[in-house]
Amino acid sequence: MKESLARRNLIARQSGEHLHDFAQILIGLNGRMECEFTRQSGQIATGTLAIAPDGEPHLFSGLNEESELLVIDLAPFDPYIQALEQSCNLSFKETILKQPEFITLSPQMLPMLDFAASQLAKSSQQISEQSRYQINCQIITLFITQLCQQYSATPVTDSKNPRLNLSKLNSYIDQRLSSPPGNMELANALNLSESHFYYLCQKELSQTPQQYIMTRRMHRARFLLQNSDAPQSVLADELGFSDVSGFSRAFKRFFGITPGNARKLNHHRRS
Repeated sequence: MKESLARRNLIARQSGEHLHDFAQILIGLNGRMECEFTRQSGQIATGTLAIAPDGEPHLFSGLNEESELLVIDLAPFDPYIQALEQSCNLSFKETILKQPEFITLSPQMLPMLDFAASQLAKSSQQISEQSRYQINCQIITLFITQLCQQYSATPVTDSKNPRLNLSKLNSYIDQRLSSPPGNMELANALNLSESHFYYLCQKELSQTPQQYIMTRRMHRARFLLQNSDAPQSVLADELGFSDVSGFSRAFKRFFGITPGNARKLNHHRRS
């Protein structure tokens, strides 16, 4: 792929697995879908997005007929992307596209999302290649610059909140395991900017916020498997997974063993 591309993709209830040699930004337009990476999973809905770095396998599954994404395919040697990197003074591969992440767009960006969707609908009609290219560049610039603002390479230290309030963070996450919060919601709960909250998580926890949420979900899953006889379907729902298979895959990725085998092993040790 020589040029980066912004496009609409109707997922509906389709599911599958992708692996690309280029990075993608997956932005929710309508409906909801599950997205699973190697170390974390989450849902994409209107106003949320997922970063899929190049070479990162990801599973997807549409949760209703309306599931639709705005997809930005980022060609690795696109001169336009290289010019954006110079403008933002960032290496995208080392910052905003470095690892998988689920992000909530700011409320101010939602009208821009509608604008992008309408522009892409226009580009699918009979217009000139030049006009189509301009629409493409507009949309890519819009979302790339938004991500650059959230992932500043030199975050400003917040002197009033120099460290994470881990007790408050854990309590908030644990109350929302069935519907895991996004980065913006957590940042607001801790009275931090989203970029500074993200920076503190990486600095103090050595994880992104969503990786840390997944860690707590998985440890809670192991506790429930060891201390209750609740069916896996109940545990999956309680821990925010849309089905048992998604829960089982996430658990096995994290612990290297299936939930069923983990429960059997615990019962064997007790007997």
